[in-house]
Amino acid sequence: MSRFYLDDNATTSLDPRVRAVMEPLLEGTLGNPSSLHAEGRRARGEIDSARDSLAAWLKAKPSEIIFTSGGTESCNLAVQGLACAHGGKGRHLITAKTEHHAVLHACQALERWKNFEVTWLNVDAAGLVDPDDLERVIRPDTVVISIMSANNETGVVQPMRELGEICARHGVLFHTDAIQSAGKETLDLAAWQVGALSLAAHKFHGPLGAGLLWLKSGVPIARLMEGGSHENERRPGTENAPAIAGFAEAARLFGNPDPAEAQRQFRWTDRLWRELSSLEGIRRNGHFQKRLPNTLNVSFLGLHGEDLLIALDLAGLAVSSGSACLVGSVQPSHVLAAMGVPDDWASATVRFSIGSHVRDEDLDEIALRVRQVVNRQRALRGWTPAQMAAESAREKALA
Repeated sequence: MSRFYLDDNATTSLDPRVRAVMEPLLEGTLGNPSSLHAEGRRARGEIDSARDSLAAWLKAKPSEIIFTSGGTESCNLAVQGLACAHGGKGRHLITAKTEHHAVLHACQALERWKNFEVTWLNVDAAGLVDPDDLERVIRPDTVVISIMSANNETGVVQPMRELGEICARHGVLFHTDAIQSAGKETLDLAAWQVGALSLAAHKFHGPLGAGLLWLKSGVPIARLMEGGSHENERRPGTENAPAIAGFAEAARLFGNPDPAEAQRQFRWTDRLWRELSSLEGIRRNGHFQKRLPNTLNVSFLGLHGEDLLIALDLAGLAVSSGSACLVGSVQPSHVLAAMGVPDDWASATVRFSIGSHVRDEDLDEIALRVRQVVNRQRALRGWTPAQMAAESAREKALA
C-alpha cells in the first residue's frame, strides 16, 4: 500500500540539494568556528557566508541574524529576551490565545517568575485577531507584542500589516513567529514593521536543529543562557556550521513562495474538503481564504482523536491533529478552543498539510481512505449514519 505524507507543517523532508551542501562539512575535520586555526576559520567562513545569504533573503543586515537551535528557542529568546531587556520601561506583554506553545509558555514563565502581566487576545471563530482589539489593550507599560504570522494548526494568516502599523504607532516592539510562513508566503519585515522574527529551517526542506531570530539593529535583548560570547554575545554555544549552511541553502531554494504551486495547493486542499464534506458530522476549522494554501484543518464528530490518527496512519496517511510539539497530549487543541470549537468536535481533529510532493492525482485515493477510516471508526463506536446526521444537525443548531 502506498503511503502519503500529509504533515509538512510538522516537518518537511531534507532536500537532496540541501544535504549536498551539508555533507562536505560533515566529512573530514571541521573545526570549532571560534578557533583560530585553519579548520576553525573554515567553519567560521561557512557560518558567515550563510549569515550573509540569509540576511539577503530577508532584506536585512547580517548582524541582525542570531542563529539558534530551532523555532522554539528563537521564540523563547525573542519573547523572554526582549521582555527582560526592556522590563525597566514596563512589564506588560500582549499575545494571542492561538500562539504556538513556544510563545504561550514563554509568556506564562514571565508571568510566573518575572512579575510580568500578559494580555491574551481573543480570536474570532475563523481564528483571526481583530486589530481593533490589539489597539484597545495596548498600555503605556506594554513592552512586547508577539503574534504569529500564520497558525501552525489551522494555517490562518493574520493581518500582519495592520497589526504592525498599530505596534509602530504606539512604539511597542513587535515579534512574530513566522515559522509556518517561511516558503509559503513572503516575509516582509518592513511592511510588517516587526522588530524580531523567528524561523526554523526544517519547515521548508532544511535540516532539523537550525533556527534563527532576526533582531532589528539597535534593539537590546537579554540572552537566556550563559557560557560564551557567541552570536555577538546574544546566544552562547558553539554554532552548528553544517546545519546553518543547510539553512541558507534551503532558504535560497525554497524561501520564496512559488505562486503557481501555492495556487495548486490551495485548490488541492479546497478539493479535499469538498470530497470529505459528503460525510456527516464534519466541520472545517479556520478561515477558508485567509490561510496558508497547503493547510486544511477538519474535525470529525463522534470520534476519538488518537484512535483516528492511528487508524489513518495504518491506512497509509501520515497526518497530525495539530502541533507536533505536544507529544502524548490528549487535550483538545488550545487553538480550536480559542476559536470556540466545542470539545466534542475539537477532540477528533485532523490537520492535512501538504507539499509539492503530493500530486493532484493522489487526492481521490487520499479522500477515499479518509472516508473509509472515518466510517469504520464510527461504526466501531456504535454510530449509525442516521444517528450521526441527527447529532450533526443538533450541534449545528446549538452553534
